[in-house]
Amino acid sequence: MSISEERSRRYTFEPDQLTPVTNPEELKRIHEKTGVRPLPDDEQAWIAEQWKLRFDTDPELSTFKLSDEYRQLKAQGKI
Repeated sequence: MSISEERSRRYTFEPDQLTPVTNPEELKRIHEKTGVRPLPDDEQAWIAEQWKLRFDTDPELSTFKLSDEYRQLKAQGKI
């Protein structure tokens, strides 16, 4: 089964076609609408570092699990 060229173009973007949203009010509206909010910077940095360290050795690795682990360690005062 092939995807029509028109449908493929609809979901394919070139680098110059996307513009990052940087307006804080617009970001707030997007977060409210989608319910998706970025992680705090310290949590994101810890997850990124742990991902690099564990990627090759942990087949069950996921950012969701790392986020849960971060929050648990932070609550215990270990981070």
